[in-house]
Amino acid sequence: MNKLERVESGLLGSRDALYRLERADSARLLVLSDTHGHYDLFESIVREYGPSSDAMLFAGDGMWDVVQYVENAYASERLKAALPPVVAFVAGNGDGDEYRVCLPSSGPIDDPSEAPGFSLTVPQRLVVKSCGFSVLLAHGHRHSVDVNPEILVSLARSLACDVAIHGHTHIPFAEEFASVLVLNPGSPSRPRGHHGPSFALVDLESTGLTPKITFCAVSAQSRGGFSFGENPVRL
Repeated sequence: MNKLERVESGLLGSRDALYRLERADSARLLVLSDTHGHYDLFESIVREYGPSSDAMLFAGDGMWDVVQYVENAYASERLKAALPPVVAFVAGNGDGDEYRVCLPSSGPIDDPSEAPGFSLTVPQRLVVKSCGFSVLLAHGHRHSVDVNPEILVSLARSLACDVAIHGHTHIPFAEEFASVLVLNPGSPSRPRGHHGPSFALVDLESTGLTPKITFCAVSAQSRGGFSFGENPVRL
């Protein structure tokens, strides 16, 4: 469950949750990117995988989906309970750098500026720490990831990060470069190339040398809703 508190730019949860994530012996990260306004799909993924995850990392292009979920979670204990204790997010090329989260009101409001809520500042990059790993989160459009990962890897190394997570290309990818694991979860709503809709799970162990990566495929059901299939990756 997420306490829905602004910790700092790009982070939602609580400082206690961040501390526990950093000091954990094991942790699961739910990694999403490029949902592009497909809120029902976003919510379905969080409801399915959020309860078993210690953090959700969103790599940009779909911040309105994050904001809408947070707003709905204030009105729904079920959605709040499904959201991992730590939520990290960065801006994609289709996102703004600040969003207003509107909260339920107890009565009519004459002045919109007095409506309950708060602002979320969305950074271009963020470092999340867990289980002895440092994870760089960036959308990648400013790092030429559609050409190659070299600029992103260079940034990750300069920040002493072991893992670099990005989106932007909508193509799932996991490979190690210069001792940095580069991961793109793909897009669950707008896949490209020969790949289907996807997102990813990252399992960390404080005694492990390499994270375990699992890509999750998304299938729409004929009667509505979605189903998910898991495909572990060998690195």
